[in-house]
Amino acid sequence: MTTNAPTRSFRTVGMEASKFDGRRDQYWQGLREVLSMGYPPEDLVHHFPLFAGHVCLGRYLAMYEAYKLTTGLAGHIAEAGVWKGSSLLWLAKLTQLFEPESLTQTHGFDWFKGVQPEANEAHLVTAGAYTESRERLQSTIDAQGLQRTVLLHEVDLSCDLTKFFATYPHLQFKLIFLDCGLYKVVRHCIEEFWPRLTPGGVLLLDNLNHETAPGETMAVRELLPEYSLRTFPFAQQPTAYIVKPGK
Repeated sequence: MTTNAPTRSFRTVGMEASKFDGRRDQYWQGLREVLSMGYPPEDLVHHFPLFAGHVCLGRYLAMYEAYKLTTGLAGHIAEAGVWKGSSLLWLAKLTQLFEPESLTQTHGFDWFKGVQPEANEAHLVTAGAYTESRERLQSTIDAQGLQRTVLLHEVDLSCDLTKFFATYPHLQFKLIFLDCGLYKVVRHCIEEFWPRLTPGGVLLLDNLNHETAPGETMAVRELLPEYSLRTFPFAQQPTAYIVKPGK
C-alpha cells in the first residue's frame, strides 16, 4: 500500500505555511514507508498514534482543550465546514466520554459541494476542494451508532443560516468551530452563530492569521474586533479561539 503527498487545496504564497516546508517531504516519505509495511487497516484505527504525525495529533488535542473550556456550559457543538467529518465526530465522541447523560449534540453544517471562492480569493484555493459525499459521511455516522448524536445540515454557509435558525430558533451552542476559511462564508457564520454562542463558550477558528485564508481574519476583524484572540501553542491549526465574555 502506497500513498503520495496530496496536492494542496489551499495554495501557499510563502509566509506562514513556509515555516514548516522543511518537514513535509520527510513526513510524506516516512508515511509512504510505513504504509508499505503491510499493516492491516484495523491497525490504522486501533493504533492510530503509531501512524499519525505529531501535527495531526496536535490538531485534535487543541480541539479537546477547546472542548474542555466549555465544561459545565449549556449548549450544543457546531462545526461549519465538516469535509470528511473527522473533527465533527471527534467532538461528538468527546461528548460521549464526558457528557454521557447530557442533551449535547454535535451539529455539522456544510453544503457538500466543496469550496467555491469568490474571484478575489480564487488564487488561494482550488474550486471544489474539500468535497465529501454527504451520503458517505452519514453512513459512517450510522455505522458507529451516532445518528442521534451527530446531526448533518445541508446548507449554503454563505447565506442560508438566517433561514435555518428561523426554523430552529431554540438552538444554542457552547462550542462553535469555523473550518471554512472564505470571507463571505466566515462572515455569515459569525453573524448568525455568535449571538447563539453561550457566554463563556468558545469560537474556534481554523485559519485565522494564515495566508491561505485571509478572508477569515478579515471577517473576524470586522465583526469581533474587541475580543482577545488566543491560541494553543502546541498546534498549527486551529490557529485561534475566542472565549465569549460572560458574567
